[in-house]
Amino acid sequence: MGSKINLRWFSEHADQDQVVAAARQTADRWVGVLSDYDPKSEAMVASTQADSGNFIPLSDSLWSVVQMCDQWYRWSDGAFDAALGALTALRRQRRQATSDQWEDARSKVGWHFVELDATNQAIRFTVPGVRLDFGAIGKGIVVDRITERFATMGISRYVVNASGNMRIGEAPSDTSGWPIAIDVPAGGATYTAKELLRMRISRCGIATSGDRWQRFPDEAGAKRNDATSHIIDPKTKRGVTGSQSVTIVAESAADADAAATATCVRAHNDLAGWLQTLSEKKPKLQTIVLLKDEASEVIRMISSASELSTV
Repeated sequence: MGSKINLRWFSEHADQDQVVAAARQTADRWVGVLSDYDPKSEAMVASTQADSGNFIPLSDSLWSVVQMCDQWYRWSDGAFDAALGALTALRRQRRQATSDQWEDARSKVGWHFVELDATNQAIRFTVPGVRLDFGAIGKGIVVDRITERFATMGISRYVVNASGNMRIGEAPSDTSGWPIAIDVPAGGATYTAKELLRMRISRCGIATSGDRWQRFPDEAGAKRNDATSHIIDPKTKRGVTGSQSVTIVAESAADADAAATATCVRAHNDLAGWLQTLSEKKPKLQTIVLLKDEASEVIRMISSASELSTV
């Protein structure tokens, strides 16, 4: 799914080659289920078949993910949406798209076009051309599945990291947890990070989303400086604007991944109400939201631990 997966673990019994092979095998299997790059993945094949308007049965694996996405869509009032594939594919293509292509893509995005048949584990689209895109939860799911495989191998102390989407196991011996640092949000991959916060955590998932690394155009003729976040606001059908970074600590990497994306979308739209919803749906989930004022360079930090602070 376009991400490197880094592994760290402690075990007196597991052979290194076996551990790496197990992680690779698990990741490859789930990429084959979820990828929106591979036309032969389960998600892409199901999307194409669902263009017929008929219910298409899904495997247990893909159905479990679709159910998670449906739940997060409802919880977030549409801020999390896994049916944006037609638009994400257009945004990341290298050739310049026409105005008609942008309009066509925007007419085919949105979870409201998705219908589920729970009895038969099946899916259909009410308009052809809708495409599933699990970019807001997929890496978290892959990471979670790798750590489930680790459990069968007797490995309980680990960090599995897929581009900042992490699942963290028990703390190493004689420590209070694995060290995690959170940087000040800033634009550009060449920016030298400034560490804002350091903490130690264990037995959880953690994910950070924001606009620092990936930016894409939203319309025909868009200049490089006009590009917006890779995270799409499903209501505007454009990339999220404003500099922000959201870190979520949750019980699973999938929940952290989904919540981080939804919170970026809701960062300037009743953020307080959304954080309250999160606390009700996922009481153990912790949030750290960093909002940067572009004019003054002041960064506000809003978290579940402290109401408001400035750095």
